[in-house]
Amino acid sequence: MTTFIFRYFNTIGFGEASRLLLAAAQVEWTEEHPEWPQEKPNQPFGRLPVLIERSADGSPDLILSESATIERYLARTYGFLPMDPRQAALQEQLHDRQLDILEACRAYMTVSDSAKEEAFAKFEGLLDKAISIHTEILRENGNTGYSFGSTLSYADITLYWFMKL
Repeated sequence: MTTFIFRYFNTIGFGEASRLLLAAAQVEWTEEHPEWPQEKPNQPFGRLPVLIERSADGSPDLILSESATIERYLARTYGFLPMDPRQAALQEQLHDRQLDILEACRAYMTVSDSAKEEAFAKFEGLLDKAISIHTEILRENGNTGYSFGSTLSYADITLYWFMKL
């Protein structure tokens, strides 16, 4: 039986969608909160989150870093992304747009006062467009409460994560 260790900070952030995917998949997993920055050199790429997949004998079978990589691996493995690459890409682009919006928000918070108006306009434009697109996706899916089909998907889970931030 495969089990997982998920390493991340004890906060909502870029690891939250992976937590949600592990919970939705109903797999056995534990979470570790490494002492930071002391444990930084011991992590792949020196970053969190990290997912460790253990085989039946308990040995590490796969070690992944980078939040989107972990999410997509879990989503594909447990059926939250369709097998058809085109259908999967439709869901993945929604998540990538969420990351663009977060980057625009970060930029707004860190730019000089003279650049705030332009940075906010970019953030607002990205957010408005994403809401419009997702609203149309929900409408086209028959307002079922799911973005695609009739079951929970990667797009649904990452949208929940995005709204939770």
